[in-house]
Amino acid sequence: MKHNRRTFLGMASGTAVAATVAGAGLYSATGLFQGSAQASETLDGGSKPLDGVSSPEFTKLTPFKDPLRIPPTLRPGDEAITRIDLVESQIRLHSQMPATRLWTYMGNFPGPTIDVRRGQRARIAWKNKLTSTIPLKAVFVDPEGPGPGLLPYNSPGANGATARPEVNKLTAWTTVHLHGGHNHALHDGGADLAVTPGSAQLAEYGNDQAAAHLFYHDHAMAVTALNVQAGLMGHYIIRDEVEDQLGLPSSTYEIPLAIQDVNFDTDDQGRLTGQILNKKISLAKPEPGMIPPSFASLAPFTMVNGVVWPYVNVEARAYRFRLMNISPTRIYRMAVVDEETGKVVRGAMKVVGTDLGLLGAPQTVDEALSLSPAERADIVIDFAAFPGKKLKLVNTIPGQTPGAALPDFLIPFPEVMQFRVGTKRNETYIVPAKLSGSFKKLTPADVPEGAVERFVVLTLEKGMPVIWEMKEVSGEASGEGVVQIALPGGTKTLRRVASVFEDPTTFFSVSSTWEKWNVLSVAPPDVPIYHPFHIHLMDFQVVDRRAIDVSGMDFAAGGTTAPITIGDALPVAPEESGWKDTITVNANTMVTLGGKIVEQTGRAMYHCHLFDHEDEGMMRPFVVMPPAVHEIHSSLMGMHGEHTM
Repeated sequence: MKHNRRTFLGMASGTAVAATVAGAGLYSATGLFQGSAQASETLDGGSKPLDGVSSPEFTKLTPFKDPLRIPPTLRPGDEAITRIDLVESQIRLHSQMPATRLWTYMGNFPGPTIDVRRGQRARIAWKNKLTSTIPLKAVFVDPEGPGPGLLPYNSPGANGATARPEVNKLTAWTTVHLHGGHNHALHDGGADLAVTPGSAQLAEYGNDQAAAHLFYHDHAMAVTALNVQAGLMGHYIIRDEVEDQLGLPSSTYEIPLAIQDVNFDTDDQGRLTGQILNKKISLAKPEPGMIPPSFASLAPFTMVNGVVWPYVNVEARAYRFRLMNISPTRIYRMAVVDEETGKVVRGAMKVVGTDLGLLGAPQTVDEALSLSPAERADIVIDFAAFPGKKLKLVNTIPGQTPGAALPDFLIPFPEVMQFRVGTKRNETYIVPAKLSGSFKKLTPADVPEGAVERFVVLTLEKGMPVIWEMKEVSGEASGEGVVQIALPGGTKTLRRVASVFEDPTTFFSVSSTWEKWNVLSVAPPDVPIYHPFHIHLMDFQVVDRRAIDVSGMDFAAGGTTAPITIGDALPVAPEESGWKDTITVNANTMVTLGGKIVEQTGRAMYHCHLFDHEDEGMMRPFVVMPPAVHEIHSSLMGMHGEHTM
């Protein structure tokens, strides 16, 4: 099984991968329902459902035609169990397309925004009531064959591409993960702890952490990408007294935004049907019963809160936006552009928080803000200086005109959303100069002496991305799975001890203790691949980011012939400068993370948060134990001649 997974799943190497990665644009770093919530109840506190066509009529979609959908808010009771049903729904994603069949939480896409206070215990029963096959359409496109869907960008429509029966017959196998939450692993939505229709996943969330914008999504092994594309995701916000006292924009002036690229199928006349299309480029003819090597293509359209290219009416005053990238693969590098002048409004975005809460002081974004899949940014935009204007959020890359279509970089449509500013001007808002009084920007020296140090290598094996869990050894200078790295304190020799989820667990952590993780992305020079690296049950900061020279890596042999060397320091962007749970690791860089394992325990996971990559095996388990249990466990493993960390 291990050989088959590596051979027949994944992303191809070479120029095809380079073209795909370039398209991501990465060159840098309400309503209220209390108590028991059932799907039969309509949470209707946001935008009204979109009107529109009932059958396919359009081959193209008009940007900024439809209003932003603001998800309804759900506030669970303090002790009672809140039931959230997973149900199928018909939801319109653009008024020029028929409604789309989706799997949803409580009939909403995104699911209801769960809003809780710090320390408030929430108990949720996630009831799987999905009885149909998966609503999206999945196909493979032959890059040498006829029809659209090929590079430089992935156009709409299957257009005769090969159907994927193994996907199209899927029924719902679901598990909900609260991304960024401090929860015992029992409640954390483990990838192999999914339930079938008719059963419920019972979870208890302590919410004992600083105010932050988390999110929940399906995390079922091998099908996370498909289940999330089918609609299973939503916002989760924790609030506390520190945040309350800052006077940040709130209520109707605080809006969560889930950003996600998407593709749609077409009928035989090229008209958009509204059905979500999962379209991958295959690199070989599939063998009977096997999935061919492939890579995910980036989708052409962008949804925000489940609406393609929406607009939102805003007053000429300050707003707080909770940004989240929930795309399968695409990185967004977003700039605010004045539609009248076509120029970037520099400094429009003030970052007040990152994945896991507030910064110590606001950081100004000069031109653009980048988010990899699963990353969040808490920003303030003050529209007071733009009464009567139309501003738009666009996707771009450095060196190109923001707002321009960039099909050669897999951005055929740069539009993300539009802000329509009211004419009545309000006073200019001053973001508080001091945000979190407890925040401290960590340096390598701030990681305590004696913290457990770990090494993880993200690389390519037989042309597909893999994750190598490493152990420091002596007496081995080379060989398959052996990587040497020259560090300031001397050269370390690391040996691969695991590379797929099913390999034995080798990382064992002690709850409430500090760790230092060194994550190396090692790739050939023509493969600028990136990985959003996510660790469950650990809050961390970037304490160092370096370029690395990997010329000593022999990719065919699967190891180094000369040590990897460390190069220049690389910048950490404002949106990366706080407490994080996910960080982008670019090709041929090493990111060092310093942070603390949370108090909660159990078998957790770390993985690449490109959904296809984690489904294809870039995910490993690790176990968090109380200190005394860890001590006994280590002693017992030593009896068997095994060393664990």
